Amino acid sequence: MLTVSASAISAQSLSFGPSMNMFGTSGLIDMPSAESQPDAEFSTTISSFAGSVRGTFTFQVTPRLSGTFRYTKIDNWVFDNETYDRSFDFQYRLLDETEFRPALAIGLRDFMGTGIYSGQYIVATKNITPKLKVTGGVGWGRFSNSDDIQVYREGNLGGKPSIDDWFSGPAGFFGGVEWQTPVKGLRAKVEYSSDKYAIENTLDRDENFPNRRSEITFDRKSPLNFGLEYSRNSSYSVGLYYMYGSEVGLRFTTSLNPKTGGRGIRDSAPLPITPRARPVDRSTDWQSVDNINAKGRKQLNTLLNKEGLVVESLALSANRAELRVRNERYITTAQAYGRAARAMAFVMPDSVDTFVITPVEQGLPVASMTINRDQLEKFENDPNGIVKSARAFDLSDARKLPSIGELDPELYPDFTWSLAPYVSIKVFDSDDPFAITGGLRLRGDLDISPGFSISGSISKKLIKNDFEPSPSESNLPAVRTDIGQYNRQGDPSLDRLTADYLFKLSPAVYGRVSAGYLEKMYGGVSAEVLYKPVEQNWGLGAEINYVKQRDFDMRLGFRDYSVVTGHVSGYLDMNNGFALQLDAGRYLAGDVGATFSIDRTFDNGWKVGAYATLTDVPAEDFGEGSFDKGVRMEIPLSWAIGTSSKKTVNNTLTSLTRDGGARLNVENRLYPIVKDYHTNAVSGSWGRFWR
Repeated sequence: MLTVSASAISAQSLSFGPSMNMFGTSGLIDMPSAESQPDAEFSTTISSFAGSVRGTFTFQVTPRLSGTFRYTKIDNWVFDNETYDRSFDFQYRLLDETEFRPALAIGLRDFMGTGIYSGQYIVATKNITPKLKVTGGVGWGRFSNSDDIQVYREGNLGGKPSIDDWFSGPAGFFGGVEWQTPVKGLRAKVEYSSDKYAIENTLDRDENFPNRRSEITFDRKSPLNFGLEYSRNSSYSVGLYYMYGSEVGLRFTTSLNPKTGGRGIRDSAPLPITPRARPVDRSTDWQSVDNINAKGRKQLNTLLNKEGLVVESLALSANRAELRVRNERYITTAQAYGRAARAMAFVMPDSVDTFVITPVEQGLPVASMTINRDQLEKFENDPNGIVKSARAFDLSDARKLPSIGELDPELYPDFTWSLAPYVSIKVFDSDDPFAITGGLRLRGDLDISPGFSISGSISKKLIKNDFEPSPSESNLPAVRTDIGQYNRQGDPSLDRLTADYLFKLSPAVYGRVSAGYLEKMYGGVSAEVLYKPVEQNWGLGAEINYVKQRDFDMRLGFRDYSVVTGHVSGYLDMNNGFALQLDAGRYLAGDVGATFSIDRTFDNGWKVGAYATLTDVPAEDFGEGSFDKGVRMEIPLSWAIGTSSKKTVNNTLTSLTRDGGARLNVENRLYPIVKDYHTNAVSGSWGRFWR
């Protein structure tokens, strides 16, 4: 192993790290390089030159693969005075750099947008000395050094890869040099660009590019670019460039890494685990005490409430204690199991040898962990206790509540409410880069019995800059593009009001029925079933809904449109932080197809993913974007505040709001509720059991 890695280590010693270019990806100035950012790095770049402003988000999906979403504003564009454009990139590093071989990468720029920046390339980068590296590559499309750029046509719907055009036609060569100056953090770059900016640099082209503007976007006088970049640390960098003999470019990049960033979790110290007396001294006389389950439950609640856990029930016998508990704090469920086990060891009589801990989520018992108390005491101070306990403690499908167990009578029914400000932000639409709405939201939840609840929310706007999608030009029912009507007329609005029942059909089969105003645009009935054994890394589900479109004022009335939708879903945890999901079925507009999703989840709860939906709606009927797709991110609040919390901040960047491939938004879908307590999720963060 050491022999195999020697050349890579030698090459790494020469490197002074990758940098970002004006397109927000690893590169020189305008051209790419073959370098990769650190695994899981998330970089945000804002750059500007020649009347264009680019906002770019790049995520290092794996050590070799990066994905990019870009939003660009261009002044004085071909068909309009200004245009907004969205694009996606991928780059894959084929070869690592060694002592004698450069790194080699292949990339696609703007492969699913309107094609304004579309191009493909193969590029190599080599560190010559610890302070000097060179890059060279060959490219097609925008990189072809050609005036004949077939990348944009008026009326192009975009969003659909033009695979037949990839790596074909004229080719161009690009390259450059990067030097780490003696000034710490300051590097200089010189680049030969193969992008002629032919569209921006010409008025009269051909019948596809009629003269619809009075002046060119900018005058490209030279293929050479020069730049200086400064970075004090890995969190940010700035760049100043002289580009194409006529323009000044600016770039700012900030980066964070879910694997290494954040403030760290500073929870209170866990309860100690004290070894018990010898087995011969473990009396069971305590069983004669009246209401022993209620008293034990009260003692546990006193301890666990401080830990963000709520005891639902306790079944206590001479040698066994079975606890059902709600986790209201820990996003890492292994830590919830561990805190509950410590409290049981602190409270339970010495004769109790076995603990069974069953987490309950929204009334659903989702799994059961069986712990031998002797082993718990033994592993507490064992240097290899983490590994040994992971093998010894058994995680299984949730056990039934023993006959001697009883629910805490004070838990049900329970009503909670909150009044809090809210902000809704929509960014990167084709016509408007930013829309924000804010106000107050009143929410109420009535838990009637385990799994049965009524909940809803009402919102009142105080800030009004509502998102208004482009009008639909398709023949599909306006199942989502009418959202602007709801935003304008729904104030105040009944966002949601539903009755939900979550239940178990068997140890590994879960069910849900929801009825009412399911989301801001639809009301009706929704039913779901999920098969998900605890020990399996996969699950199967099915959902069916009958819904009607709500009135635009978002109160109690309905419009005429109704539809039956439903999906069969498959879930796969790939055991390496990546998870796949496939949903196939019928969507709100009556179209039939499937949605494929991929997400990467980190130990601290960060999640980054992407999805794409393809249905039987032709691209010309779907409209701009051709099909539904997007990227999404989920950031745990605990990562930012430094203390455990289950709350998260979610954001999804969609290509466009269109009617094809639109799915009903239903709360309490089953798979997200149960998966975090099952084997894959718990074992992946098992070290936190002892935190």
